[in-house]
Amino acid sequence: MPKLDRVIAIANQKGGVAKTTTAINLAASLAMAGQRILVVDLDPQANLTSGLGKKGQLPDAGSVYEALTGNHDDPLAFVLQTSFDHLALLPSDRDLTGAEIELVSFEDREQRLRKLLDGLRPRFDYIFVDTPPSLGLLTLN
Repeated sequence: MPKLDRVIAIANQKGGVAKTTTAINLAASLAMAGQRILVVDLDPQANLTSGLGKKGQLPDAGSVYEALTGNHDDPLAFVLQTSFDHLALLPSDRDLTGAEIELVSFEDREQRLRKLLDGLRPRFDYIFVDTPPSLGLLTLN
């Protein structure tokens, strides 16, 4: 079977339209089918992180906020395993609320997530990105 490594963003500027629910259900279903899945919680509300039972739990390297605003050699250091086999999480927390403002001054600010995920793509068959309910810089990434 050929390597898929697909990145799928679930985005809508309106809140409450089941973006997070869709991300969790798609990711869990594919993981149960044996696919290697990464879900990225790009919403400062961190509902995806909470929905996967990881609220308040961060890798030593930090959350997606630190991953986007820092320069790091190992993107895998930001990934947590979930209780599902084959399903990993790049978690969020409320620190991500400041990222939109901080990223404005960064060079290639709209490419930060792509660069981060490029280092993770070989390890996963699918990457799902749960975006915030806005059309801001995080969603643009």
